[in-house]
Amino acid sequence: MARFTFISITLGAFALGFLASEYRHSLKASSPAPESIQLSAPREPHHQPSKPAPTGTEPHQTEADTTVSVFSWERANQLIALSRFEEAIRLLQSHLAETPRSARAWLLLAQIYEKIDNHEASLEAWFRYLDYEVDALKFEQAMAYVRQYLMRLYQKPNLLSGNSQWLLSQLNELLEFNTNDAELHVILASLYAKLEDNYQAQYHAMMAVNDPAMQQQAEDILAELNGTSLPDELSIPLVRFGNQYLVNVTIEGYPARLLLDTGASLSGVSNVYTAKYPFLVKSTKPIRLNTASGTVDSVLFTVDTLRIDELAFNHHILALLPMHKMTEFDGLLGVDILGRFDFVIDQTAAVLRLRARHK
Repeated sequence: MARFTFISITLGAFALGFLASEYRHSLKASSPAPESIQLSAPREPHHQPSKPAPTGTEPHQTEADTTVSVFSWERANQLIALSRFEEAIRLLQSHLAETPRSARAWLLLAQIYEKIDNHEASLEAWFRYLDYEVDALKFEQAMAYVRQYLMRLYQKPNLLSGNSQWLLSQLNELLEFNTNDAELHVILASLYAKLEDNYQAQYHAMMAVNDPAMQQQAEDILAELNGTSLPDELSIPLVRFGNQYLVNVTIEGYPARLLLDTGASLSGVSNVYTAKYPFLVKSTKPIRLNTASGTVDSVLFTVDTLRIDELAFNHHILALLPMHKMTEFDGLLGVDILGRFDFVIDQTAAVLRLRARHK
């Protein structure tokens, strides 16, 4: 009896368990499954792999594609070879935005702009290249090329649509690399004379006049600078000094005696004279003078007025002359002033006769 009871209980429990299981399965089938609870760390969202750098075998890119291209020198040179200059410019500019001192990028930009006749942008890039190039040989080669480039533009002003002011600024920037370039000084003097900027024309002509190859051109420019009005004829008394003559002048009101020297390209005063009036030496600029004893480094300086009898020269440039032992006179009156006039030295009367030059 006890055995039968145990079996009955067991069978009953089994039946109840089976029915309960069936009921749970029926509920699961008739209702949506709940979200599972995530116990592990969340996974990183899936990313597309980054686009590889362009290669020579890739298909033609659209303009939008090129603006986000990864920079490479190979890509830049490829675009240039394909004459896709605008894309190459954008690519190089994006590189320079990150590395503005990249000489190689500035060089490529300079060459591209020249190819498309954008001379202003080309020379701007050339000068930036010169700022950052550290290889001495490459620097010298680039300097020579930029000089030739500017000479071509000077000789063919139609390439710049007559933009002489821009050309002046570029020539002045080039001059900073070699302040003794006499040919550049003559070109600048000529350009400034055409613009009627006599002060700058005088300065650059004076910087060139000591170079034997440029002396005649520089003196011709100086002779054309009529910085003062002149009556039909002016006679200026001279003081005999051996076989030569002295002329009395005033420099900002202070007296000076200058030796009349038709062989001197520049007018100037001695360092003995400037020692008496040191305040006259202002706005100085370096110059290399050719003297009987060799080349000497000196300065040019600007005086407010230089008067010779009735003639007044305003904002005139003088040279500081190395005449340490000369006390009989204070300086030289040279061709830079005399050459502006038709002049005759009347030795009998000891008079300097000046007439206006007829162009």
